[in-house]
Amino acid sequence: MVSSEDWDYIVVGGGLAGCVVASRLKEYKQTARILVIEAGADVSHDQGILNFQSLDFSGQKFAWTYETLPQEQLEKRKVDIPAGKALGGGSVINGCGWFRGSRADFDSWADLVQEPRWSYEGQLQYFKKTEKWHDNENAEEHGHDGKFQIESPVSTNREYPLADLTAQAWREMGIEPLPGNDMNAGANLGYGQLNENRREGARQIAPLAYSLEGVTVMTDSHVASILLSDGENGGEPKATGVRLTNETEIRGKQVIVSAGAYRTPQILMHSGLGPKAVLEKHGIRTVLDAPEVGQNFSDHVMVRMNWKLKDPSKGYAIDFTNPLLAKGTPINYVASTAVPRGDLEAALARDDTDTGGKGVADPDHPLLKRDFAMMETMVMYLGVPPLGPDGIHISSFLMAMKPTSRGTVTISSRNPADPPVLDPKYYATEVDRYVWRHGLRRVARLMTGETTVLGREVVEAEALPPDAGIEPLTIDASDEDLDKRVRAQGISTYHGAGSCSMGSVVDSDLRFKGVRNLRVVDASVIPIAIGAHIQAAVYALAEQAAFIISEG
Repeated sequence: MVSSEDWDYIVVGGGLAGCVVASRLKEYKQTARILVIEAGADVSHDQGILNFQSLDFSGQKFAWTYETLPQEQLEKRKVDIPAGKALGGGSVINGCGWFRGSRADFDSWADLVQEPRWSYEGQLQYFKKTEKWHDNENAEEHGHDGKFQIESPVSTNREYPLADLTAQAWREMGIEPLPGNDMNAGANLGYGQLNENRREGARQIAPLAYSLEGVTVMTDSHVASILLSDGENGGEPKATGVRLTNETEIRGKQVIVSAGAYRTPQILMHSGLGPKAVLEKHGIRTVLDAPEVGQNFSDHVMVRMNWKLKDPSKGYAIDFTNPLLAKGTPINYVASTAVPRGDLEAALARDDTDTGGKGVADPDHPLLKRDFAMMETMVMYLGVPPLGPDGIHISSFLMAMKPTSRGTVTISSRNPADPPVLDPKYYATEVDRYVWRHGLRRVARLMTGETTVLGREVVEAEALPPDAGIEPLTIDASDEDLDKRVRAQGISTYHGAGSCSMGSVVDSDLRFKGVRNLRVVDASVIPIAIGAHIQAAVYALAEQAAFIISEG
């Protein structure tokens, strides 16, 4: 039974960020009374979670199985967009990919909020606190006694027959290896090793890496709203605790919302903090008209493809009987590539026309101020359903890293048990469409072109199921064919972010603007599209947030 006395800190959500914040606050302020409230269960010792071999991250029993509104630019499909529902949040269901992003990403973040602590250099010490890196390459960029063991195929002695040929193919495409084959040292334009936060192949989840000893944890408890006192003499309202869906009220001196990019804006709106028109529509009293809550929502789109091998007997494709799968994802290299600047400017100009501008690319647009990786490509030595894994196919994964499409998160009713309304507006800008066309043409050359060893010796052609409704990808595919491909096959990578952005909803100290004693710490505050899978960035964000809060 939770005490009715005031807590020093109530953390709403026991996901990646919530576990880090609670653990570090207890370390920094040992006498603090800290409560974490998590809607899901504690699965810390579930061996099916820790020793997983599934590539399906959308339907597990420890997930909020959300889906988007029909996406206008994706054939009006509803897209699965789950979130972890367990102590540990996304760390319980993710694929363990460890991608920091680039110096350019974080420096753009710092520029936007005018606070250098969120730059790459400002975040570097916190990235180091998360890492127990696997080698001494780029040693000054990495932590060696942090919370997570970071592994690679080389560090775990995984030898795949296709590894050297894949690296050769990237070089034949003009893509060079990064220093130390390291994607996580501030620069990611090029190719490097896949890194994962696994320990001898096992998933490492947040509450096991970040001790919650001394922290009180309530699982299977759903927060409905934040308790707010009216501002005295017309001043700012103050967070005083939370209300659960069973009407239990718990008081606290500070409330930290870490429920994720989907549920954090939902909780805020049910508390009367959000766009006034939305709150009034659902009969929720407006405590503070905060129109940016739920705006600026972004996610990365992914497309997966199977490729039929010319000679399966060479053993290039593995299947689920291969013991190497217990050690990590069967991928050696990740390639992050740019697009030609002139074509990017032209796409930005077309988007400007579409939004009522003069059809000229803004020279100060963030995408033009620095060199960014725009597309991530991985070749996996395993076919994906419905055709694999069968020893006959391999696959490729493409993820657009810097989408400019922005969507919304909102609520459908005043009932906090109803799911949030998620509308990422995927593939809605000309920039996003251009980046995808460029990336698909590049992967067609990589896998089937005569200029690469994969095309000459390994891959016969793309393999599609009979009912795919699209043609196999070729080098000479038209823009229309490529657009059709993304519209038919684009899925979420479950990297939702930005829906309570720093600079508009929270300040650079994570304080909710206009409400005392209320902070937000999770992916919802990230104001830009991080050019990477986001778990590493969220861990570092939460590390710095805990320090800021402890000093405040």
